[in-house]
Amino acid sequence: MRQSFLMLCWLVMPVMVMANSSIEISIGQWSLDEIQVKNVRSSFILTKKGLGFKASADSLQLAEPIGKLRNIKLNCDELIIISEQYSCAKGTIFFQQKELGKQILEFEVEAHPEKNKYKIEVEHFQLDSSLFSITAILKNDQWKVFADTKQLQLSSFIEFISPYLKQEQRENLRNWSVDGVVKLDLDILGNSEQITAIGLDLTGDVINLSDSDGLYVSEGLSNALSLEATKVKQDWQWQIALDINKGQGYVDPVFIDFSETGLSLKAKGWWLEEKSRLNVNEMIVNHANIMQLQGDFSADKNGLIDARIELGKSKLSQLYSIWVQPFTLGTAIDNLELAGDISAHFQQHDEQYQLKIALDEAFVSEQSGLFSIDALSGSLAWTNADTPVNTALHWQGGSVYALALGKSSIQAEVVSSSLSLLEPWTLPVLDGELILNDFTFNHQPDDASTWDFEGELLPISMESLSVTLGWPLLHGQLSGVIPKVSYAEHKIKIDGALKVNLFEGSTIIRDLELDMPFGSLPQLKANISLKGLNLETLTRTFDFGKITGKLDGKINNLRLANWQPVQFDAVFATPKGDKSRRRISQKAVDNLSQVGGGPTGILQRSVLRFFEDFSYEALGLSCQLHNQVCEMSGIAEAKQGYYIVKGGGLPPRINVVGYTRRVDWPDLLERLKAVSQSSGAVVK
Repeated sequence: MRQSFLMLCWLVMPVMVMANSSIEISIGQWSLDEIQVKNVRSSFILTKKGLGFKASADSLQLAEPIGKLRNIKLNCDELIIISEQYSCAKGTIFFQQKELGKQILEFEVEAHPEKNKYKIEVEHFQLDSSLFSITAILKNDQWKVFADTKQLQLSSFIEFISPYLKQEQRENLRNWSVDGVVKLDLDILGNSEQITAIGLDLTGDVINLSDSDGLYVSEGLSNALSLEATKVKQDWQWQIALDINKGQGYVDPVFIDFSETGLSLKAKGWWLEEKSRLNVNEMIVNHANIMQLQGDFSADKNGLIDARIELGKSKLSQLYSIWVQPFTLGTAIDNLELAGDISAHFQQHDEQYQLKIALDEAFVSEQSGLFSIDALSGSLAWTNADTPVNTALHWQGGSVYALALGKSSIQAEVVSSSLSLLEPWTLPVLDGELILNDFTFNHQPDDASTWDFEGELLPISMESLSVTLGWPLLHGQLSGVIPKVSYAEHKIKIDGALKVNLFEGSTIIRDLELDMPFGSLPQLKANISLKGLNLETLTRTFDFGKITGKLDGKINNLRLANWQPVQFDAVFATPKGDKSRRRISQKAVDNLSQVGGGPTGILQRSVLRFFEDFSYEALGLSCQLHNQVCEMSGIAEAKQGYYIVKGGGLPPRINVVGYTRRVDWPDLLERLKAVSQSSGAVVK
């Protein structure tokens, strides 16, 4: 730049003072360092205002990135030459350049060679349809450049600067589509060695941009950006302000309509060049009606080093819909209904961090009915440091699936990425309680979280449970001691047995495992044994037809997918040595016959229609479910088929034979649903 000023001053300096009205000078070729000029023609003219100057040249070769200028014509109407000062108060210059095309500029020049001080002002510098005003000042080895334009077409500007960029930068720009107009005011200060300060004010209107992958998109964006940066030794001190108040933006996966909720950012800090470290000493992010963040942090290429971030009191529903939900797609929390307020504090030093979240009267509901919690308040904390922090939450109620949960509270301590209860946690479930005596939760660095607890399930009436789950009305209670429940690798395991008192007998559930309990396709595995069920109570509950006696059973290798059976080995039979009275009604005979695939209605066409019930020696039915097919059998083989009921005892006696060996599981379910409307049995 300094060489350009010297060249300009050389052009306007006279070599002699004469009384003639004009002096002409011609030079075939002249060069200085990286400057070369050919066929220079210049003349000094006496005008009414004093001395005028004209010059032209076929070409002027300057250092890159300007390069070669052609057909140069310069005119100064008011050339002033006084002691140690040369100036042109009004001048024009015409030239052609490959990228810039034809340029007709107005300029003012002021030069003080003895003080090594130069100033030039240029108007109407044209870049496509944009006109720039540029001022450059050089004093010794210090320089300043000021440039502004009221209308800069971004697409044209990117096209113009592309030849001056590195290959990698040009390739990156090709992946972007950019359109829009900005108002630009740019100040750059420097010296012979480096840029020392930058000031930028940019106002954009209707900016549309997108990358080739569709991860970053804006439409009709209006924004104002202000940036100031000053170099202090080897580091940069900076401050920035950004305001976006119109248009829409998408940064995968977040979408914001700025016309409804404007976004502003103010920040200042340092860029430590040798350490490649960014220090943000003060930051305020305001997303209108959504949230306000403020704090400070420092980071390098490896991530955060120190941080202190405060989230002001915000509405849970609005914060979730814009800033959280897009990141949760495919998880158990991607479809929540929320209400209440939230605030948060995060701080980090080196690799140790602490997060505290405050909730006020929050309501959370997974809209497919997976879970809900009502009037949740208190603080939720987490840390990987060895200094403990406390969590204290309380709520008025909630649910898991269809199970109602009552009012409860929890007190816990978090230290080194592990949470432990400070006191037993009692959670009301329907008309019973789940008591957790010991509970620990560990978060592993690879995000493989685990938890376990021991506790006790106080009696829950099966009547309330069956009504809640939409089952036929069951009797008895669900209760038991829970030795250990653990969760690891997205799987819940129960070590020990749950005992259910049903139908005056007992049901014991062992080896219970639940995979992906909060996923879209939960899987359950278990082994179940039933002992001493009262058939009269059982059949009355399901309106199956009256059967008296006892029933034992086993359901081994039970597997449910999305709560639907896909595999099990089930056997139900009269227990050996049963001393109870064993009778079966006509309706139950018909229903069992229909389940086994036999004919119905025979009893109504025989003399046995006069008997209300019949005695039997034993009954039983088994099903092995694999690949949606049930392999069926009974308590013994018959000549044709298998016995479901084998007659015995005092007359009248009856046998019920099943004929279907293989039946599609959906068909069997339809039979079970329709048994109360079926009739008939095979009588021998």
